[in-house]
Amino acid sequence: MKNENDSANQSEHLDITIDADLKRDVTAVYQQYGMSLTTAIHLFLQQSVTDHDLPFDLELSKEQLQAELAREKATGDTESLAAVEALWQDWKEL
Repeated sequence: MKNENDSANQSEHLDITIDADLKRDVTAVYQQYGMSLTTAIHLFLQQSVTDHDLPFDLELSKEQLQAELAREKATGDTESLAAVEALWQDWKEL
């Protein structure tokens, strides 16, 4: 018998809008792994819950790194400044 209070037995419908080209391209990526887009999104969400975070590392663009470096220099936050400068150096070496 299904328990109405058991969240594992409940599901919600998620309706999202994405660019048609993005949907086509990302569907092709996940099909390589035998996955539907729905399964891939479910895995993404489940991993987010497991990690209590995004399931991937965010990478800053050159402009974002420059802005963060300028902010750190302006505030005198040398601990963060060293980390940002190291990231900037790594990015320049790519």
